[in-house]
Amino acid sequence: MSEERQSVSVSGAGAIAGGSYSRVSISGAGRVSGDLYAEELRMSGAGRVNGHCEVVQLTVSGTGRFEKGIVADEMRVSGVARVDGLVKVKELKCSGTFRTAESISSEYVKVSGQLHVDGDVESEIYRASGGFDIRGLLSADRIEIHPGGRCRAAEIGGAHIDVRRYGSRDRGILESVIRALSSAWGGEVEAKVIEGDEIYLEYTRADVVRGKTIEIGPHCEIGHVEYTESLKVHEDSNVGKRTKN
Repeated sequence: MSEERQSVSVSGAGAIAGGSYSRVSISGAGRVSGDLYAEELRMSGAGRVNGHCEVVQLTVSGTGRFEKGIVADEMRVSGVARVDGLVKVKELKCSGTFRTAESISSEYVKVSGQLHVDGDVESEIYRASGGFDIRGLLSADRIEIHPGGRCRAAEIGGAHIDVRRYGSRDRGILESVIRALSSAWGGEVEAKVIEGDEIYLEYTRADVVRGKTIEIGPHCEIGHVEYTESLKVHEDSNVGKRTKN
C-alpha cells in the first residue's frame, strides 16, 4: 500500500473497526469488529477479533479470542489464546495456553505451555517441552518432545521423531539432579500410531510404531512395532509384537 497505515490502541474498554493498520495494541478490554490486517497486533489485556486476522507479528500475553482464522509470520502466546478458525503461521511459540478449533500449519512450532488442537498440526519442525492434545495428526519433518505433561495425538508422523525425558543423555555432576526433576514433573506421550524413518521413544504409549530404525527406550508400552532396518528395545519397556518387513 502506498498510503501510510495508522496505529491504534485500546487501554480501557473499546472497539476498533476492522481494516488495515500499522500497529494495534489492546491492553484493556478491546474488540476488533471485522477483518484485521496489521503489521503488529499485541494483546496484553482481553482482546477479541471478530473477523479474519492477518498480521506480521502477533503477541498474546493476556487473553485473546479470534473468531475466524489467523495468518501471521510470527505468533507468540504467553497468556491464553483461542482461535475458532485455521491457523497459518511461519513461527508459533506457545508458553501459555493455546486452543484452536481447526488445524495449524507452520514452519516451526515450539510448545513449552499447553497446546490444544481439534484438527491437525503440520510443521517442518515441532518441539515440545510442555503438554499438548492434538485430536488429529501431528506431522513434521523433525519432531522433538520432552514431555512436561500429558502429550497426546491421534497419530504422529515425521522423518525424525525423538521423545525423551530431559536428562536422558546428560552426563556429569548434574545428571542425577536433572533426572530427578524430570521424573517429578515429566509426563508421557500417547498416540494410536507413530510412524517415521528414525524413531527414538521414552515414556510413550502407542498401539503401533512403524519405521526404518527404531529404538524403544525406557518406560514404553507399545502394542506392535513394525520396522524395516533395525530395532532396539529397552528392558524396562513392553512391546507386544515385533515385525520386520
